[in-house]
Amino acid sequence: MRSTEPIVLVVDDDESVREALASLIGSAGLLVECFASPAEFLRRRKSDAPSCLVLDVRMPGLSGLDLQHRLAHTEHRIPIIFITAHGDIPMAVRAMKDGAVEFLPKPFRDEDLLNAIREALDRDSATRARRAEILGIRSRYTRLTPRQIEVLALLARGRSNKMIARELDCAEATVKTHLTTIFKALNVASRGEASAAAARMERVRETQVARAIDGQVSLGRLLANMESQRFRAGEVLFRKGDASGELFYVEKGTVTLSELGIELGAGSVLGEIGLFSPGHRRTSTAVCKTECEMRTVCAADAIRLYYQEPEFALHLLRLIVGRLQADKLREG
Repeated sequence: MRSTEPIVLVVDDDESVREALASLIGSAGLLVECFASPAEFLRRRKSDAPSCLVLDVRMPGLSGLDLQHRLAHTEHRIPIIFITAHGDIPMAVRAMKDGAVEFLPKPFRDEDLLNAIREALDRDSATRARRAEILGIRSRYTRLTPRQIEVLALLARGRSNKMIARELDCAEATVKTHLTTIFKALNVASRGEASAAAARMERVRETQVARAIDGQVSLGRLLANMESQRFRAGEVLFRKGDASGELFYVEKGTVTLSELGIELGAGSVLGEIGLFSPGHRRTSTAVCKTECEMRTVCAADAIRLYYQEPEFALHLLRLIVGRLQADKLREG
């Protein structure tokens, strides 16, 4: 008989990493089984219980991508979450294109991995009842007000009380009051448990998308840990046709896109089209019209944000589409 108990399968050649992952996943109330290599996984794995696979990308012998390819041709496809110390965009794109649930560059937050695991397990309907029991999901969360849903949506993205208060333009004490009500309604005792519950709530996901659509994404906050640089007036950031390896977020100053005659000020993003285009080439020349201060986001960090921050991904997609449409109008 097939078990309905979800199992998280970990494949990593580093013993210390396997032990750390097993401890983290076990603390979430899930069963976990570890393997030291893809070959060992293929040789030893017997159970057909609903599961997901946490898989290192680079390992001796068979790689994580090789194992993904082999499993894609089996009858029971396993949802896969890749982890890697190498921020390789082509590898991430290939993995996601082939059906991976997530691609997490190290170091990643514990809650990011646990949320990815929960999403993966959701792909097997046989695990849903068990997961609802584990996470303490109750119908009581339908009692939450729209404002409390907004607070929960921001908490689920890792925001502190102070950050939530700033984004919602309210007092920090008000946020604490909302969280007390939310924790009671969800029957949880910590921010991590509340985030886990939020991951299954359609109302939370809809709120996150609505904030992105309405332009309420704080890119400055999302990019706060990225490197900040100063540029002189007249300095060229990049030229049309150059290889693209980063995008820029303007904190202060004005940048001109020479061929397009467009000026971008504080709060703008540039360089995103070249970063995500197939040829990875700049489509315009960017020159600092004034002295500028910017945060630079390398390709690896951009792809991580794209997959981990739904608001950032939607904002970026809307930005790219808008600029491509503007280019067509100018050409016409």
